[in-house]
Amino acid sequence: MMGGHAVCVVDANVLLNLATPVVDDRSNAPSGADPLKVLLVTYDVHVPASVLGEITDATGSGDLLSAAADLVLQASRHLTTHDVEGQIDGPLEYGLDQGESEGIWLANDLDADLFVTDEFNSTNYLFVNLALNDRNILFTTPHILCTFATADVLAPEYVDAVLTYYSETKGWDQQYVSQLRRRYIS
Repeated sequence: MMGGHAVCVVDANVLLNLATPVVDDRSNAPSGADPLKVLLVTYDVHVPASVLGEITDATGSGDLLSAAADLVLQASRHLTTHDVEGQIDGPLEYGLDQGESEGIWLANDLDADLFVTDEFNSTNYLFVNLALNDRNILFTTPHILCTFATADVLAPEYVDAVLTYYSETKGWDQQYVSQLRRRYIS
C-alpha cells in the first residue's frame, strides 16, 4: 500500500465503464452514486500513460462513450500516471492492447494490490492472471463493485442495479454476474 490506500492499477475500459452510468441520462441508467469517484477515493489508482491516451481517443464523438471519457479525463488528476513506454516491447501476445499490457507490467512493477481489467468475457482473463506473476490480484469491474457493496462503500441495491445495467448495455456474462451477486450482495 502507498499512502494508506491499496495500490490499484486499472485499464481504460474499467475507467470508462465506471464513468458510464454517471453520464448516462437514459431511463435504464442507475442513479445515486458515482462508482468512478468511489474507485478513486478508495484506492491509490495508477495507470500507464497509454491508458489516458486511449481515453482521450474516445472523446469528441458526442456519444455515451465520449461523455464517459470526458468524465474520466476530468477526474484524471486523481490518477497517478506512469510513462512506461519503452518498458515493454509491445502488447502481450494474448490479444491485449498496449494499455492493458502496460497495465500488467505496471501492476507487477508497483507490486500492486489489485489489477482491474474487463477482459473477463474471454480466455484473456486467464492469460492476464499468468502475466501478473501468478499473484492473486486480478479483479474485474463487477467484482470491484461487489466488494464496494460488501464494504458498505456503495449500497448493495445500487450495485445490483448497476450490474443489471451493465449486463443489459455491455453484454456482461450473466453467469459471472449472477455468481458475484450471490456471493457479495444477496
